[in-house]
Amino acid sequence: MPQQTLHVLLTGATGFVGGTILSTLCKAHPEAHVKALVRREEDAKHLRSIHHNLEPVLGSLSDLELLRRTAASVDFVIHATKEDLAAVRALIDGLASTFSNGPPTPRLISISGIRSLIDRSLPVTGIASEDGRPWSDIQDISTILSLPKERIHAEADQSTMAHASASGVGAMIVGAPQLWGRGKGHVKTEGAAATAYYAAVRKRGRAFVIGDGSVAWSWSSIGDLGAAVVFLLERALLDDGASHRVGVNEDGYYFVRSDEVKMIDRAKAVSKRLGLGEVESVAVEVTAELHPFGPLMWGCGVTTRPDRLTALGWIPKELDWEMLMEESIRFVVMHNEYAHQSLSKLRGSKTFSCGFSKSQ
Repeated sequence: MPQQTLHVLLTGATGFVGGTILSTLCKAHPEAHVKALVRREEDAKHLRSIHHNLEPVLGSLSDLELLRRTAASVDFVIHATKEDLAAVRALIDGLASTFSNGPPTPRLISISGIRSLIDRSLPVTGIASEDGRPWSDIQDISTILSLPKERIHAEADQSTMAHASASGVGAMIVGAPQLWGRGKGHVKTEGAAATAYYAAVRKRGRAFVIGDGSVAWSWSSIGDLGAAVVFLLERALLDDGASHRVGVNEDGYYFVRSDEVKMIDRAKAVSKRLGLGEVESVAVEVTAELHPFGPLMWGCGVTTRPDRLTALGWIPKELDWEMLMEESIRFVVMHNEYAHQSLSKLRGSKTFSCGFSKSQ
């Protein structure tokens, strides 16, 4: 890390992902000065009382001039909230305004997801493909960055990379998988998608899968995702040899992954934990009645390999998915109202989707 004070702008600081990144960054580098975009003054005061080197920036993603001006005042930007093409372009423009001539250096990390890997034309069966293999963020990068733009995340990812490259800014995109466990932030600590299945099982009274439940999702603990982002930031700021250099732009897409879990294994663990008996195999239509996105959330999966992070030396630390599952189940059991809110939030989402293993 450089000797001078590190200045970082973080969006999404009150969220499940952004809050975890904020806590992880401040714990690893208490000397860092973090500017956090926050919409509500009460949240700004709350975060400021916890993180003394934090400077709240009151505003939203629609305040484009504020984003440009604030990004121009920092060394690094971490975008960890909803996709907003205009906002990300403004952040890149701000970073570019302080750029010196030369090859792009890492200045931006944007959090995305692996749901762009879904082919919605395929039927949802809950059964793993026999010829499937995990996607690699090295071997498959050209395909990942040229997916049809109508897929979730695809247009935003491609726009970020293109504008960063044209502006001389080094961008890194982190493709997050299923996220397990409770967030490490101090405002929102639960992910709606993570608790949706547990809430649906409690509502229905039985754990269930579609088909045989052999489809699998890659997953990471929310804590490991935060650690991976801080790890990339640290490697980006190192200047002691090519072995530590991170790839950016067309070489800057990074999967995060701890392991993968089959839907049937998760269902059995949930059923055992809640004392609900045998797991039931249900038709796609049944899950659609439980939730509009039920077939996609629970009938398909996507698996990945974090080859770029592995090559840089990153190792996930939280590998017990059942322990992480317990964190969320305990919260759902204790807070039924939150469970209903999680289902309602996903019902209102226009972007929730799922993926599938890549055919060879």
